[in-house]
Amino acid sequence: MTGIFDKFKDEKGGFKEDLITNVKGMLGLYEAAHLWVHGEDILEEALAFTITHLKAMVESLRYPLAEQVSHAMERPIRKGLERISR
Repeated sequence: MTGIFDKFKDEKGGFKEDLITNVKGMLGLYEAAHLWVHGEDILEEALAFTITHLKAMVESLRYPLAEQVSHAMERPIRKGLERISR
């Protein structure tokens, strides 16, 4: 699963700087990163990266994007889903 996230990385192994200006892309990566499990370092890194940048930019965003980011930071999609057990 982590191979699909490699497109977000630059040649030095860090996350691409142009992600910072793509709020919707950052939000999508943030939500996807919540699906990480132990050993998926890229998703753990993605979560730290997106939290840092989304928190820094939320105050400068306009409605409704600011509200969308704030809501996601408070309650990511994964945490809002009920677990289905059999």
